[in-house]
Amino acid sequence: MGENYGDEKSLKLDKNELKEHKFSKKALKEFGALYSVVRLLISPKSAKIGWGYIRSVFLNFFFLQFKQRVGIYKIPVIHVDHPLDRKIPFVPSKVGVYMDFVGLYLRPNTMYLKRFGIKNAVPFCNEWFSLLSKVYAEAGSLYRRILSTTERPQYKENRMFRLIHFWDPHLLCVPSIHIAVVVLAVAVFKKQFKKLGFSDAECFQKNTELYNEAVEIAESVLLIKQHSVNCVAAALYMVTKLFPEYFTPNDAVNFINDMFLTSDAVSFESSAEIKEYISFMYERFLLEGYSTEDWKEPVINWLSTYEIDMETKK
Repeated sequence: MGENYGDEKSLKLDKNELKEHKFSKKALKEFGALYSVVRLLISPKSAKIGWGYIRSVFLNFFFLQFKQRVGIYKIPVIHVDHPLDRKIPFVPSKVGVYMDFVGLYLRPNTMYLKRFGIKNAVPFCNEWFSLLSKVYAEAGSLYRRILSTTERPQYKENRMFRLIHFWDPHLLCVPSIHIAVVVLAVAVFKKQFKKLGFSDAECFQKNTELYNEAVEIAESVLLIKQHSVNCVAAALYMVTKLFPEYFTPNDAVNFINDMFLTSDAVSFESSAEIKEYISFMYERFLLEGYSTEDWKEPVINWLSTYEIDMETKK
């Protein structure tokens, strides 16, 4: 009896080790995004936070813009284009990268659920979606005071662009939700991987994959002309102020510097100018933000005078 029990226990351990090995070697891109959505929304352990996140997205992104479009809201709208935007070409082929920003943060949650089971995965999934809900709520609190837009091409040659133009009236440019979400995802999952006891090799593999995809997505928001360079700086500033325990000024500077390093869409000279300007605006917001408790004030003050400033530069 004792020998059989020992054999069964060893077999169970071997199976767990095999499972761990299987998941540790898989790239995040190999995990589906939809699984985590369904699983977390129907589980009593995560449904409240999951549906709260969806509510935050609709209230602070979709409903807000459509209320402005139909005239229920009459919030001032500022154009935030910058001359440097002209040095960034329109690259429609990058739309798939742009649209994958949701997949970027869903796939790690799918990995958690399949690897550790719902009970052990939920605390980490709930942490992420609570933080994500806060991103939308905080950005929405700024959007309700002042909206922003850019001149985007009326390009609707494929289904993805048609979806973007239909669902996004393009009034929530500063700060860019896309940028805020991907940089926060990189920072949060990096800490979670460590807490979950991933090996150094696996942490490196998965953190590198996430980071490279986040940089590529950040580039895509500019390359498909959904945002201005101004929108990037404001988003990085927002995340630094709201989540200093996850995302530091040093993280922001490194992220800016890593943009367009491997892309051939923007020349080296233009890339240097663009990154220098984004860094300048980020530091400006950060310095002005030190003197106020409300992170929004430096951004709103800048938006309120931006068009006047642009006129003087013509």
